[in-house]
Amino acid sequence: MLTIAFSGHRPNNKSMGGYDWYSPKNELIMKKLKFIIINLMNCKKEKEVIFITGGALGIDQMAFDIVEDIKLNPPIQLKYINIKQILAMPFKNQDAKWFNPLDIDELKHEQCVADAVVLVDKLDKYKIKGYQEDIYYPAKMQKRNEFMCNKADILIAVWDGNRGGTANCVRYMQKLNKEIIRIDPSQI
Repeated sequence: MLTIAFSGHRPNNKSMGGYDWYSPKNELIMKKLKFIIINLMNCKKEKEVIFITGGALGIDQMAFDIVEDIKLNPPIQLKYINIKQILAMPFKNQDAKWFNPLDIDELKHEQCVADAVVLVDKLDKYKIKGYQEDIYYPAKMQKRNEFMCNKADILIAVWDGNRGGTANCVRYMQKLNKEIIRIDPSQI
């Protein structure tokens, strides 16, 4: 079994293509992501592959959709691989401050079709003392990333090298001495 997690920028990052998934930049990023995912599955030759996404805007949504598409319409060489999707949300009401109804609908869709939904702030190991479950607190994003990295064999990071949540996730994965595949969106 192989487990792959994703981390990456939000749509408003200057290296990304904005909130329009069909912008030329975002289409190129998604094409690169899909290519890497399929190649990994081909090379590793595992009978089961688990993908973990974090439910955030941007790369998490893109990765979830790409994996869902591969799962529903696998290339011939991947037809016999059991693909599972885990949605690792930092807290229950992650979309409470989102402004775009389409993004909210996308998260609801992910919750419905994922093989498992994990609310990370409800797990004892990842709780933050003194903070209520189900509501936003910045450190919950890092706890979600730690959960994903602890479970994953490989992290695919869509990261331009700047500071932020993805940088923290990459550093944590490095600390675990696990494989990282980086896609630099500023170079696409």
